[in-house]
Amino acid sequence: MTIRKNSHFGILRPIRAFCGSEEGSVIPLVALAFFVIMGVIGMAIDIGRAQLVESKLLNSIDAAGLAAGAKLNTATVQAEVEKFVHANYPDGYVDSVVTNIATAVTDNGQTITVSGTAVMQTAFMQLFGVSEVSVSATSEITRGIGGLELTLVLDNTGSMSGSKLADLKVAANDLLDVVFGAETVSNRLFVGVVPFSQSVNVGPSRTSWMNNAEIAALDWGTTSWGGCVEARVGPTPIDRDTSDDPPSTELFSPYYWPDDGNNNWIDDGDYDIRSNRGPNKSCSAELTPLTNVKATVSAAIGDMTAEGYTHVNYGAVWGWRMLSPRWRAAWASPFSVDGTDLPLDYNTPTMNKAAVIMTDGANTFASHIHGAYGYRSEGRLNGETSNGGAVDELNDRLLKVCTNMKNAGITVYTVAFGGPGSTIENMMEQCASQSDFYFDADSGADLSAAFQTIGDSLANLRVSK
Repeated sequence: MTIRKNSHFGILRPIRAFCGSEEGSVIPLVALAFFVIMGVIGMAIDIGRAQLVESKLLNSIDAAGLAAGAKLNTATVQAEVEKFVHANYPDGYVDSVVTNIATAVTDNGQTITVSGTAVMQTAFMQLFGVSEVSVSATSEITRGIGGLELTLVLDNTGSMSGSKLADLKVAANDLLDVVFGAETVSNRLFVGVVPFSQSVNVGPSRTSWMNNAEIAALDWGTTSWGGCVEARVGPTPIDRDTSDDPPSTELFSPYYWPDDGNNNWIDDGDYDIRSNRGPNKSCSAELTPLTNVKATVSAAIGDMTAEGYTHVNYGAVWGWRMLSPRWRAAWASPFSVDGTDLPLDYNTPTMNKAAVIMTDGANTFASHIHGAYGYRSEGRLNGETSNGGAVDELNDRLLKVCTNMKNAGITVYTVAFGGPGSTIENMMEQCASQSDFYFDADSGADLSAAFQTIGDSLANLRVSK
């Protein structure tokens, strides 16, 4: 026991002696210096951790901005950015978590700004009352804008009359608002419109495409050829209604609905030419070739009227012809890109081609219809004279046209409006370049949403790769 006491006191005695001396007064200073040094070291460690958080956050929002820029959908851009940020920045990284992500897109869709904030729990700075540090980062992505040639192939048949046609006009203009953005005239965006019913109206001024001897031989009454054309099928073994063969390969015959029991426009030698009668009966509104002027396209959409029956395939093939470089001489477009007149060659760098095909009904060919294939009884569709056989031929030709377009490098979007039935809906889905480029729009609101989504996707096609 004594030994232990002596030993304990032996240790304390010199300490007490030192503390009682003048030299012992430096102890508080040493302790303070030690505390400051340790605090500085701890702060440096936390600052280093915060720098890691800042670098990780910046990389994550950079990746999110680039991903959103490559696949921009203005309706879902915030959700897309958040998904990519969280995929690249896991919660708990260096004891931190992302607390805020903000995304802004300019009106023209060319610039995306992504901002993020992360909060990090400190390890040493808590000794000084600082329990967390907030770190922020901002990234700005500028999208390089390429070019696009686009055709809108739109159903103008009688079943579209009333609210349906009104809904289509709204939706089509919504699409224009997306693809043109703040522009009214674009340098590298060109849009054309192909209204269709049982024929397509190329315009009565395009007589150089026509067999003018046939036009002259027909009785037009007090009117004249309205611009619609017949499909180029038989009696030769080549059917050109699924091809982009230009008029220089084969001229077109004029669409002409004779006086009959369903179109009685001649009465005792007097010609009764009304909008729903005459040799141009059910001839749809004239197509509008590719233009970079938004107002011109919007006016063409506004001029559409609903009449006639449904040959979706015939509208589709004219949508293709509007984009085909084989038709460059025929269209004689006043527009060009880098010295080349439209339509441009397929796979032109930084330029893309796309078509939107919309219908509210299945292909039809009733016995009383006289359309691009004449009367059904004439058997111009591979000899088919029955309703089922003729419709099957129209359906087959629609799929063939879509396949030809896609093989040529054209991106195809399709829309079925108002629940037209499983047969045409399935075909329209097959027609699209991929399944999510097909849209089933039951209502006018659905149609606008579909066209806006297509517009966002089309804007992505204009992003330079």
